[in-house]
Amino acid sequence: MKDLNKIFLITCVLFLSASCKDILDEDAPDYLVNEANVFGDPALVRQAVTGMYDPISWGQNTYTSGGFSHSYEFVFGDICSDNALKGSESSDQVGIQQLKSFIAEPGNQNVIAVWNKFWAAIARANLVIKNIRDANIPEADKLVYEGDARFIRAYSYLNLITIFGGQPTFMEPVSTDEINARSFSKDPLYINYQLIESDLSKAVDLLPTNGVRDPGYATKGAAAAYLSRAIMYQIGTDNTNEHTWDEVLEITDSFITGNYGSYALASNFASIFELEGENNIESIFEIQAVDNALDAGNASTGAQWTVFQNPQFLSGWGFNTPTADLANAYEVNDPRRPATTLAVGEYAYGVVMQTSIRNQTGYYHRKAIAEPDLWVSGTTAGNTEKGSFQNIRKFRYADVLLMNAEAAFHTNNQGQAKTRLEEIRNRASGSTYPKGWDITDPFGYPATGLAPLDNNIVQVASGQALLDLIKLERRRELGMETTRFYDLVRWGEYENAIRTTYFDEYDASNTGYANEVASNMLVHSLSSSVKESNEQVIVNTIPLFPIPGFDAVGWGITQNVGY
Repeated sequence: MKDLNKIFLITCVLFLSASCKDILDEDAPDYLVNEANVFGDPALVRQAVTGMYDPISWGQNTYTSGGFSHSYEFVFGDICSDNALKGSESSDQVGIQQLKSFIAEPGNQNVIAVWNKFWAAIARANLVIKNIRDANIPEADKLVYEGDARFIRAYSYLNLITIFGGQPTFMEPVSTDEINARSFSKDPLYINYQLIESDLSKAVDLLPTNGVRDPGYATKGAAAAYLSRAIMYQIGTDNTNEHTWDEVLEITDSFITGNYGSYALASNFASIFELEGENNIESIFEIQAVDNALDAGNASTGAQWTVFQNPQFLSGWGFNTPTADLANAYEVNDPRRPATTLAVGEYAYGVVMQTSIRNQTGYYHRKAIAEPDLWVSGTTAGNTEKGSFQNIRKFRYADVLLMNAEAAFHTNNQGQAKTRLEEIRNRASGSTYPKGWDITDPFGYPATGLAPLDNNIVQVASGQALLDLIKLERRRELGMETTRFYDLVRWGEYENAIRTTYFDEYDASNTGYANEVASNMLVHSLSSSVKESNEQVIVNTIPLFPIPGFDAVGWGITQNVGY
């Protein structure tokens, strides 16, 4: 049951943004602001918990001075990496290109939108954590709902700090007086990570395993997966907390043996991002989407995510286009390439991919292309331009296997690392072409007829060659799934990726663009010589994006370096 898109607006008692200050001044129904009313009513408690999940699904929201803007994580995870270009025309969504070029200003609407959506989620989670123990519900529900709240708070903080660096640490709702005083201070990254780890560890203890509750709610597996990711990110960025790969190995080993739930690789890679692939055995965390029929003035999910990335000739806007560099990273007989980066002249649902003024690479994001019923607003599929029933995948079991491979390598168990790579590659070999690759069968999955991927290259690899292969498999398997930017950063390879693969997508003669971007990025980064605190241990350069200017000034917090 996809009820996670019910919108329950109890947020603004504590939502730390200028827009919510305005809402605080409005006359709101008592149940929106009276905590005793909310948590004394079992039905409202359920809505409050469900409401925590709503902000993390927002593709656009109205908490920006320009009316609304887009708050997709792939703007940072994909477009700001070597996997994708902004796409569309040069004059469309200029702010995204400015982010990719590291010349964005603190008034950038995209950073404002993503900043506010995660603070909204944190605010809602803190309200639940504060009140849930005294709520008028069974004790077992209190424990699970606290797990939900801790997961959402950790998930939101993890997204915030990987984009903006260290943030104020809020462990309880913020009073109206505190909001009005606006006198906050940022903690360094490692302090934020301590809260994230604590919350996720607690969520692992409190949440049920997958299959026990409705899809879309957090589970023990989701909390464990994100805990592994948080530790892995620290090892390569700010490792003041002195984490080791043994910790990542222990959690992911335990995950694979089933201690956090029952997961496995889906049999066909090509089906994972189709409607029939939703909430499959590989899905660890997936945002549920329904058509909420809301227009641009409201939060919504689903087709908005796909419309933004769909080709223009499929009723899309043509953003987030895969690069040729990503497409060329695949072996010629790897079915994951067309299921990730679909080339001009190839087919989706029997429709040929066309050359377009909104595409500078010759490739389209196949994982985001919606089924034909979703291409036209108001079809019998029930979608509108701003919402549909197409889910947003956030964490897959394949990622756990790849984290396990990387951890095994770094703990001197190359045999285990190779086993994990072979699992990933064998699934790829057994997969089909993407749906509708055959023009005569728009909804079929045609066999590829390709030879299986050669695992001899895995078996003979060792040392740095094996580590390079693990990194390459992460890129191939998780291409266009919002992980690439963060992987490059934690590997210490982001600057080189910029200098060797970036180009001006609208001016091929601008050969100095890549070096310009790299220089801009370094100005806006934490490093061993530019820290948030003297105690901080920076392993690799950490690029940061600007904190929204209004809030940086209004909250009394320091703007990020160089902005």
